[in-house]
Amino acid sequence: MIGLGAAGSAALFHVARSGASVLGIDRFVSPHAYGSTHSESRIIRKAYSEGIQYLPLLNRAYTLWSELENASAIKLMHLGGCLTIGRKDGQMVQSAWKSAVAGNIRHQILSSDEVRRRYPGYHLQPGQAALMDFEAGYIQPERCVRTHLRHAAMHGAQCRFGTPVQSCSVRQDHVIVKTDLDRFAASRVILTAGAWMQDFAPVPLMIERVTNSWFQTNGSNFGPELCPPFIMEEDSGLKSYGCPDLGRGIKIGLHHAGQLAAHPGEIDRTIAAEDKIQAHRILKTILPEAAGICRKTTICMYSNTPDQHYLIDRMYGDHQHIIIGSACSGHGFKASSAVGESLAALALDQSPSVDLSPFKWRWPTKI
Repeated sequence: MIGLGAAGSAALFHVARSGASVLGIDRFVSPHAYGSTHSESRIIRKAYSEGIQYLPLLNRAYTLWSELENASAIKLMHLGGCLTIGRKDGQMVQSAWKSAVAGNIRHQILSSDEVRRRYPGYHLQPGQAALMDFEAGYIQPERCVRTHLRHAAMHGAQCRFGTPVQSCSVRQDHVIVKTDLDRFAASRVILTAGAWMQDFAPVPLMIERVTNSWFQTNGSNFGPELCPPFIMEEDSGLKSYGCPDLGRGIKIGLHHAGQLAAHPGEIDRTIAAEDKIQAHRILKTILPEAAGICRKTTICMYSNTPDQHYLIDRMYGDHQHIIIGSACSGHGFKASSAVGESLAALALDQSPSVDLSPFKWRWPTKI
């Protein structure tokens, strides 16, 4: 297992639980802020504007998160709803509505006045509406990764942290993985290296710089009970998201609006004034009474595939030794429990519990 973030930690757990011998390797020490799975919250939702093809994977993910909660006695999901905000006839709201109908998901279309009455902190703009997904909410990513890793270890998994992998190559009936100090042979390797995936597989990712900012709130309307998470599409096409104040302030991020790079090493990790200004403008627009001082801004990354969907497949589609898992393109964490289970099934030559055909890759010709 190369990479022990969202999908990697889940895959490690499911392989270990099967009784197979498994080693996980990560270039960083978990938890860390250099990948895509840090901070205290990520939105989890089923009324998915990105496409109804995600519904089976999301349904399975919810089940697996609940099972992990029960096994660990640790709360991971907080399902108080999520607002998808935009023009009622706009792409985001309409696609979320289609997904909600197709998945028989509890939802309701709310006018701007209805949103304000239910959630006093929200100020929608004239012409905006919101789809409320009552089965959505937020999930705690670092806690999820730690819990998967701990339970994987309970089932016998071994881990090497702070250990960059130098190469991964197929040798007839096995794979050789080399680090600076060691050389390992394995019958299967699962690649869940996130933004570093292209170091090991011919996947043409574009790495996107993403910022998240936390703002001090004023008043009592911004906790999870009165301020559910939101995703929003403005008339300009700009997309953003936010999570309630969990003690650090309101979290605001821009979606697919960051600078692109060919490799994570090229990402600028310096926090610029513009990063905070953009987030503050969005907050003043949608939750103006929460637009206090910026407490913190962090850098995250999206690992974007060309179609901005997941990649869950064997190398070249039929390569038995290397399995690729990229729960990516800015919408990966929520379903990562099911992605990990699916990757484990492929590595163990089992049938995944959900249809993975929407997430297979059009591989280049082998060299």
